[in-house]
Amino acid sequence: MSFLTSTLRLLFARVASLLAAAAALAGRMGSTLRRPGGDGGGRRRADHEILPSLYDAHPGSTVAPQRRIGLRAVPIDRIVGTMRHPSQNTADFRPLPRLRGRNWSARWQRINRAMDRLETLPVIELVQVGDDYYVADGHNRVAAARRNGVLDIDADVTQLILPGVTRPGQATLDASSLVGSAEVRQAAAGRQSRTMEQRDASDVVSRRDLLRADDERP
Repeated sequence: MSFLTSTLRLLFARVASLLAAAAALAGRMGSTLRRPGGDGGGRRRADHEILPSLYDAHPGSTVAPQRRIGLRAVPIDRIVGTMRHPSQNTADFRPLPRLRGRNWSARWQRINRAMDRLETLPVIELVQVGDDYYVADGHNRVAAARRNGVLDIDADVTQLILPGVTRPGQATLDASSLVGSAEVRQAAAGRQSRTMEQRDASDVVSRRDLLRADDERP
């Protein structure tokens, strides 16, 4: 009887040892899958990709002739990069994660609150190269417009004339670049987009409101 008891105890001890080893292995595998930076991190892809810089995409832009277009509505999906070099933004037009401090977070919230309330914002500044546009000023406003599903955004546009990129006839003034006097007054007051409801002067959010005590541009 004692022999049988000893055998059973030994068997149970080995089974318990195997179960403990299996649990430890499973824990190590789970830890590996949850390592920061892995696919399980849950971060959006846009937080890892860098927004293209105009000067990387078109090195000749540094000496390209410029032509002022003025105020126009630009399709949001044609805004593809930044004038900053090197780029300081992720693919969603927000700053690199290490640059998202408290001042930026407060400004980002102000911009999104203004858009949620259909308040007007200052026009952004873009540089046109071919059919694409690069942000000179207003990265956060572009990011917020994308977040809110805006199709077009009002911008003060300057065109760069690049051989092989600027299409024939694109460098001549056309009707689409002319803005009526009423629209000029609205844009000067900060009209955000033709896709958004127009508001009176009490709803205008000025650049000072967005920046407050922060020197960085939105």
